[in-house]
Amino acid sequence: MARGLFALALGLSASSLSGCGFQPLYGGSGVGAAASDRLMEVDIASIPNREGQKLRNLLIDNFYPSQRPGNPRYRLDVALSASEQKLALQKDATAVRAQLLVNAPYRLTDTQTGKVVFQSNSRSMISYNTLEQHYAAIVTVQSAYDRALEDISNDITTRVAMFLGRES
Repeated sequence: MARGLFALALGLSASSLSGCGFQPLYGGSGVGAAASDRLMEVDIASIPNREGQKLRNLLIDNFYPSQRPGNPRYRLDVALSASEQKLALQKDATAVRAQLLVNAPYRLTDTQTGKVVFQSNSRSMISYNTLEQHYAAIVTVQSAYDRALEDISNDITTRVAMFLGRES
């Protein structure tokens, strides 16, 4: 009886999703069908600093599965800023935990008209332990930056793909 109710609930939820206009982003048909092809039309502008270079490389890997666009229709401009906050202070005012907030506002510009067609902001908040050993502390902070940049690149890729998929 429980299995029957579960199957009925699953069937009703699936039918309600099809009625609300839900379409998969990377599916074979619908709005998201051409999303990966449309991402190939985006040129990713340089982003200053080492973390910006890493973010740009992650975006390039996400946007271009085989080769870079020859004549891009859009340009993606991303800015990057980061701040750290010390958490879990001990009696001697040393922190044992920290939080990294990375913020990346971005905009998608039509290269033919120069008009900004989509803009948004992506951010990632990563917590990490602060360590006493100098090298270990550097590696921990760098790992936190890398995780934040990975989150941001995935978010930007998904949002831009959704926007471009709606246009097609």
